[in-house]
Amino acid sequence: MAQRVIVHIGLMKSGTTFLQGRLGANRTDLDAHGVLFPGPSWRRHVNAVQDLMGSSGATAGSWDSLTQEVNAYPGTAVISMEYLAMAGPRGIKIIGRSFGDADLRIVVGARDLGRTVPAMWQEAVKNRSVLDFRQYVDGIRDEAENGRRFWRQQQAARIVTRWAERLGPQHVYVVTLPPPDAPGEVLWERFSEVAGIPVQSSWREAPRANESLGAASALVMRRLNELTADLPVKAYKRRVKAVGKHLLPAHRGAEQPIGFTVPDWLHREAASIRGEISASGVHVVGDLADLTPLDVPGADPATVDPEAELEAALAALDAVLRQSKRIRANP
Repeated sequence: MAQRVIVHIGLMKSGTTFLQGRLGANRTDLDAHGVLFPGPSWRRHVNAVQDLMGSSGATAGSWDSLTQEVNAYPGTAVISMEYLAMAGPRGIKIIGRSFGDADLRIVVGARDLGRTVPAMWQEAVKNRSVLDFRQYVDGIRDEAENGRRFWRQQQAARIVTRWAERLGPQHVYVVTLPPPDAPGEVLWERFSEVAGIPVQSSWREAPRANESLGAASALVMRRLNELTADLPVKAYKRRVKAVGKHLLPAHRGAEQPIGFTVPDWLHREAASIRGEISASGVHVVGDLADLTPLDVPGADPATVDPEAELEAALAALDAVLRQSKRIRANP
């Protein structure tokens, strides 16, 4: 059976895509070092977690299939899926009893809220939100519907406490995302410290995924969400979300990033989160000071020039037309 099981539960926008990509790109080499990252792709982890959490459309038996492979492995196994941050008592209980006597380590990645807020807003507009940036931030402050969703996904202290209370703080590890001026490998090194992955310089890089949007492109996506509100979910994902995920990020270099000045109320919330994590007794890899909110340089989306939005929209249209095989000129 596995000697150690790492269950990486997010949080969203805390470097999860980078870590999952690095693990997936090095699956064979990791196995040579006694580390299993179940495959053949990360979709295996998604399916398993959807089954565990009873999500609509989940494939029954996916969680059991994953745990059987993990339990048959003689070294360290890594499971990574950020939806687990929202798991309730039932899901946590199942995880706690799924891996026998293995050294179970729950890894919670945490990022400062200053960088998290604009990152989560653009993620929301890539998933059909029509809230402008100011409405989104106000909703977080006032715990409106979008704010309650934000805190379910990003209130690190509540999430850490929920897992620690049910599994014991000795099983929970908070890995802080380093500040933006830190060397690029610091997050991987912190995660590897928990997982027992050897330090080396030869790990392959994964293709970049889930790229950020510039401020103008985020506004284009929000407007597209308004215009396509009548599309069924599947059609939206294939036609509209795909634009935000695969086409608009290519224009990011020509745009200003989404800027954000951290308000006092968010500084107070972040200080409370740091204090609660410190008092919880869980392991901290990195520094809780990394969770002090940082102002993000860039443009307030409310001040973006309409010309910049037009340029972003035209760039996306150009990319769509170059890929389209269905539009034909009349003879």
